Amino acid sequence: MRSVLFIDPPAFCTSVEGIVAPALRTRPVAVAPPGADRAVILALSGEARLAGLRQGMPVRTAMKLCPDLVLLPPNPRLYARASRALHEVLRVYAPVIEPRGYGHAFLDLTGTGRLFGPAVDVAARVRREVRERLRLPVSVGIAANKLVSRAATTVVKPEPLLEVPRGAEAGFLAPHPLDVLPDLHPGIRSRLDDYQLELIGEVAAIPESALCAVFGGAGRMLRARASGIDPSPVLPPERRAEFHAAHTLATDTNDLGVLLPLLRVLGERLGRRLRASGLVARRLRVEATYNDYTTVAGAIGLSGAALDAELWDGARRGFTKANTRRLAVRAVALTLDRLEIRESQLDLWGVTCQCDYDVTCQCDYIETIGSSERGEGACHPERSEDSTRHGSLHRVHQDGSRDTRLQHAMDRIRTRYGARALLTTHLHATSGNP
Repeated sequence: MRSVLFIDPPAFCTSVEGIVAPALRTRPVAVAPPGADRAVILALSGEARLAGLRQGMPVRTAMKLCPDLVLLPPNPRLYARASRALHEVLRVYAPVIEPRGYGHAFLDLTGTGRLFGPAVDVAARVRREVRERLRLPVSVGIAANKLVSRAATTVVKPEPLLEVPRGAEAGFLAPHPLDVLPDLHPGIRSRLDDYQLELIGEVAAIPESALCAVFGGAGRMLRARASGIDPSPVLPPERRAEFHAAHTLATDTNDLGVLLPLLRVLGERLGRRLRASGLVARRLRVEATYNDYTTVAGAIGLSGAALDAELWDGARRGFTKANTRRLAVRAVALTLDRLEIRESQLDLWGVTCQCDYDVTCQCDYIETIGSSERGEGACHPERSEDSTRHGSLHRVHQDGSRDTRLQHAMDRIRTRYGARALLTTHLHATSGNP
């Protein structure tokens, strides 16, 4: 019987800051970029939430609501070090761990009952060891799948742990608001608000045919998730299903002279990670968040891309398709998925998948409903017969080219002299190859 734990340290970043500086433990604390005109809050302590603050709120607004708020700059190295220490504790109990941001993780305990006993006992032991060794509080959700275990931690806070028995998933979710449902796509949530649907159980009670009439193929997945059905596996980091890079602008803007070079830099960052992992990507997703916190997205099919020029071209086309509003942009993000293993050199001359779509089409609702719980979309580049839907890596054979050799040379320069070594040569370009 499958058993999944979700580890959720409340206010992880500010809790870690409180360990380093104990004087902060009882103060309202927020993490935000320093010196930005439109900086927003990235993380909050429990005391700050009690003061009415929320994640994503502008710092200026937060300071008006809470004058004694302590603002700290982000410290990624500290948070990453604390995450690694937490995962060292978790690895004792689970053969498979899937990290989910700083401090958070899914644990698959299936088949470990004879070693460690029932999952609820393991959860209690994990909480005790993390508290004693790291001085961190953690909430734990226990269920038969990832979706319900994660939802359980949202419901249980600030209590220590909650177990949802197998078969009781739908009944557990039904009385809770839609905010409890993890990774609910903003476009779908907005439509549900239009129909005045507030509870998960109200959505689960709607016939599948009616949901599909409104949301297309995504309606089928929406009803399954509202019923507590989630077959997605717990995947270790080495089998990650996607690469993601995002940037929040210091000042909101719709100036393409600023946005397009930024997308290029994000694409180069993802390209280096792809090539270092020996992978190529079949799809690039572009997201833009406006200053009213609405988000649009677009996706571009790729022909096994890993070169900066290909990723830049896809990012530019995807942003052009997604950016349909005249509002200033606050944040942009790129995501590479449908990853495949690159066995040899890259070939620029393969056939590109022709399914370019934006967030308004049905397949985009399906493909962006969650980061690892993907449904079947309308666009499927050729795959091997034994491919799986969740994070599988397919093998491809490709030939070398002059562009590939040039890319490798650029990577070596950046490795030796830093990521910005070649930045000035094309920072202001808005199209074409580097």
